[in-house]
Amino acid sequence: MRYLAAATCALLAPAAALGSGSGSSATADIGNSWTATASMSTARGSVSATRLGNGRILVVGGSLAHTAELYDPPTATWIPAGTLSQSRSGHVAVRLADGRVLVAGGGRYEASAELYDPATNSWTPTGSMNADRISFTGTLLADGRVLVVGGLSSNGGGLQASAELYDPATGRWTLTGSLRITRRNHTATLLADGTVLVAGGVSDGRIVWPRDAELYDPARGRWSRAGTMTTGREGATATLLGNGRVLLAGGGNPNGRAGESAELYDPSSRSWSATGSMNAPRGGAAALLQDGRVLVAGGGTGDVYSPAAGAWTATGPMVFPYASSAAALLPSGQVLYAGGSKVKYCGQYSCDEPVADAALYTP
Repeated sequence: MRYLAAATCALLAPAAALGSGSGSSATADIGNSWTATASMSTARGSVSATRLGNGRILVVGGSLAHTAELYDPPTATWIPAGTLSQSRSGHVAVRLADGRVLVAGGGRYEASAELYDPATNSWTPTGSMNADRISFTGTLLADGRVLVVGGLSSNGGGLQASAELYDPATGRWTLTGSLRITRRNHTATLLADGTVLVAGGVSDGRIVWPRDAELYDPARGRWSRAGTMTTGREGATATLLGNGRVLLAGGGNPNGRAGESAELYDPSSRSWSATGSMNAPRGGAAALLQDGRVLVAGGGTGDVYSPAAGAWTATGPMVFPYASSAAALLPSGQVLYAGGSKVKYCGQYSCDEPVADAALYTP
């Protein structure tokens, strides 16, 4: 069973109009269903989607894509968003407090980083990380810095336990306390008290799915234990709920398949507990809806989680059943799913082919 890695979504501030793009409007919307929208200009197999303050969505990524694109919800079209210094996949994209977007790592094990400015629709280089990284996480802290954690590196032993901080004021990265164990394909969630919860992923060269979670304290620069998950998960989705808990859903588990199970982290007790299971096993990309529910979708189907009921409701069938799509909540309350990959056969073997398709979910 294939599953999707979680994708990064961030929220931004009004920017001047950047021009117009080509594309077609979405078809009529029906509740709890999916409709196609305009396709991107470039096929992108591993992407990030970051919401800007003007409601547009910045999409970055693809193994051969140096360009970025903006989705404009009012016109349902895509607009060019400049050219990066290099193609990136397995990267992180984080919206900064000043409205710019930091994109770091990814590609063929890159340590470099660059900044997208919505006001000028352009990219500029910034300081490089201390380690090249793919399959890691990036989290905006309450003080405006960005915490990156773990991942795979071409140096320093491969799997990483290291973490570092980006300061937008200086454009520099500094090392901070390391995780207790190495991790890749994990999740990282900023909690209400300003700490960061890191959970799941894969650890060490023997492919171990750790159940122990960790908490990062920015004030001390140190990590502490954050309870034991109900099961190990790789490529799960993590969503901060309105009640302060964190929903972890799906992903790969120790027997190598995507799971339909989900669980909740309670910061007050630093404990984990099982909650309702999805209607189908999946990883996918997640989005917090305007009414506080959570959409998790990928591989052709989706589920919506109700925190009040602790249960999932299936959505209508997805328009495009792709893996590794990125998701972002639009101002209208709809959710954009963009890019990803489909399976094709390359000789005797199957391989992933990037796609340019995009779709909208209407609650």
